[in-house]
Amino acid sequence: MIHVMRDGQQFGPYTIEDINAYLAQGTLLPTDQAWYEGAANWMPITEVPGVVHGAAPVPAAPVFAGADPMAAANPEVAVAEAGAAVAAVEGAKKKKLLIIGGSLAGVVAIAGVLLFVYPGFLKDDETGEGGGSNADGASGGGQNFAAILEPIFKRSTCYDCHDGDNAKGSFDLTDSASVQEAITAGDPDGSELIVRLTDPSDPMPPEGKGDMLPATDVQRVKDWIAAGAQF
Repeated sequence: MIHVMRDGQQFGPYTIEDINAYLAQGTLLPTDQAWYEGAANWMPITEVPGVVHGAAPVPAAPVFAGADPMAAANPEVAVAEAGAAVAAVEGAKKKKLLIIGGSLAGVVAIAGVLLFVYPGFLKDDETGEGGGSNADGASGGGQNFAAILEPIFKRSTCYDCHDGDNAKGSFDLTDSASVQEAITAGDPDGSELIVRLTDPSDPMPPEGKGDMLPATDVQRVKDWIAAGAQF
């Protein structure tokens, strides 16, 4: 059995077959020192009887980049190298998670400040109305009646005649059931509401009560109906 020393650190012991294989792989170097029982002193490894230097290279198992070249020749060193590599990978993962967590915390903090200082910054840009409640007080998203249609009708004179118990034609814009009777969800052109908003011979609002809705507002009403007429 042969002991190997490099830079004052000993490895082994190894058999002659191991030595020849490690030399062929490049794990051991011709400049490494060797000693075996019965030898008077340490000697260059290539002077050990039975050591064959310059044999055909033996394919080596892949190792971590930067690992000690002696690791493959010493199981204890190999284990230590592998443990250090795994620890480095785990440390990089933890650092990445900390960075991501810090970024998310920063975004949440900024959003909280905006909500506190500017409570209306989430309102609809065009209408200036929030998406919190519809005509009946039910909660909904930004595409519901309160967010889309209510501001349009309030800019016109529609609520003058269609608001509450005295609504003309039994069409009450404050009652979702009443509005639903005048529309066919998903079919704007087949909805009575669109017919009344676009018929110049029988306009709404009536002549003398205000101007008919502009085409852009009518299109928004159509889009709302086509999207399912959410209340």
